[in-house]
Amino acid sequence: MNPWTPPVPPVPEQPMPDDVRTASQLWWGAVVLGVVRLLAGMWTRFEHRHTIARNIYDQLRAQEPQTPIATYDLMVTLLIVLGVVFGLALAAAALAVVHQLRRGKPWARTLLDVAAVVLVIGGVNSMFGLGAISGTGEMLAGAAAILQAVVAAGAVFLCRRTESNGYFKVNGNRLPR
Repeated sequence: MNPWTPPVPPVPEQPMPDDVRTASQLWWGAVVLGVVRLLAGMWTRFEHRHTIARNIYDQLRAQEPQTPIATYDLMVTLLIVLGVVFGLALAAAALAVVHQLRRGKPWARTLLDVAAVVLVIGGVNSMFGLGAISGTGEMLAGAAAILQAVVAAGAVFLCRRTESNGYFKVNGNRLPR
């Protein structure tokens, strides 16, 4: 027979701190900048798709002499379209994680911390690679990467402040409704 345990009173709701609200808005900005970066980069690849297809054709001509260059051109175009679709799906998933961040889920904060590290590394890489830019699309993608890194780092800082830590600690121990 199981002993009876009295019900535990629910943990009172804690209002969302302003730092967490601002951090989630910064993450929205980082996701929008990521979409701008994605579209600018893919537009540049789309403009150079014939050159890319020609390079692939030249490299594989000895192995596949019967394949026409139009096949490689179609392959490059399909890869660009798939890259855009995958990138937009990733942006939607990131926004879902940002929604969980607003609800105070510690796992969402951890995922976004990891994403911020990746974005900062990419932003630093773009900053030092700005001399190799050859077009407007590449310049726009590089600028978006740098801004995205700055915004993400600011969001991580706000999520790690004392008031924010308390919000995540209380909401991390709450049972789902």
